[in-house]
Amino acid sequence: MNVSMTTMQPELDETYMRVKNVMFRMQYFLLPLFLVTGLFGNLFTMATMASSRFKHLTSRYILIFLAISDTVLLLAQPFNKLWVINLFGTDLRALSQISCKAFFVIFRSAKMTSSWLVVLLCFERFVAVVFPLKAKSIIRKRLIFPAIALNYIIMLTYNSAWHFSSGVIDGVCKPDLPSLRHKVFVTIGTTFYSLVPTALLMIFTPQIIIRLIHQQSIRRQLSTRGSRGEKTNRSAFRKNEREMFRASVMVLGVMIAYIILIIPITTVHLYAFTAGVSAFDHGSLGFFIYREIAQTLEQINYAVNFFFYVMCSFAFRQRVKEILCCTSCRSLNDGNNLINKGSFNTSLKFKPSTPGQEDTE
Repeated sequence: MNVSMTTMQPELDETYMRVKNVMFRMQYFLLPLFLVTGLFGNLFTMATMASSRFKHLTSRYILIFLAISDTVLLLAQPFNKLWVINLFGTDLRALSQISCKAFFVIFRSAKMTSSWLVVLLCFERFVAVVFPLKAKSIIRKRLIFPAIALNYIIMLTYNSAWHFSSGVIDGVCKPDLPSLRHKVFVTIGTTFYSLVPTALLMIFTPQIIIRLIHQQSIRRQLSTRGSRGEKTNRSAFRKNEREMFRASVMVLGVMIAYIILIIPITTVHLYAFTAGVSAFDHGSLGFFIYREIAQTLEQINYAVNFFFYVMCSFAFRQRVKEILCCTSCRSLNDGNNLINKGSFNTSLKFKPSTPGQEDTE
């Protein structure tokens, strides 16, 4: 028995290292892909929603700050990867105790604010779809700003108080130094990062879907009834309904993606907490594979929202096209203007004169 156990241990260690190398090789491709894609999408989201075309949307400010939080997370996530630390030859988070603590205050705050901005976005759609007549009085721009500011203030304050659990040990920045206080903060943090937001999304999302299906059936009935004049009068109403439907589908995509992609990383932290092990240093092969997959899904969540906006919003697509071809279109228009101006001047200069005016000219 002892002989078999001693022979199995090297085999397990060899398997663990082999799987670890495979996962790291996958991350060499996936991490830069999601980083570049997410940064591109979030920057375009901020630029698009900041334009005057979307000034009538109360949700534009939520989407802008959601893109900001997601961008911070995408930029910070690579520094938590062991292969990135090995690539640089040092843990850049561990330059000092202050830099280590500041990194995880910002990292955790970005995570939590992103979650609650999705909840705020969900609540805005819930009110717009379920209580359309009261939406303008409930969801107003002057209420959205304080809600966003309160979100950032609470999360930054909480994670600043949580700084004691982060520190540098043997040149590595550790986010989970063991202590009783750390366990309490992990429990509260996990609850506010994913458990409560996920519960709220699962309450609001089915009601939004049911309401949208009901509105869609009413719209079909109205389109088959009434005279030609009534149908003409209803065209503007149907257009507004379609826009609201597409906006709601877009938000539903963001919410469902959040639920699917964030739950795995939540279970990682819950398991680590209940088992009394570190979520980042636990050496079990199964836990390592699951943690790497969960972190990849989490990164996808912070990079995918832009594509929901593009798929579901025609106005968003048009504005992105304008931004993408802005420089080339301007140079093309300038060239056309110069050509037109030159041809116009030429036509004036070489305009044939009448016989009676020829000597005078």
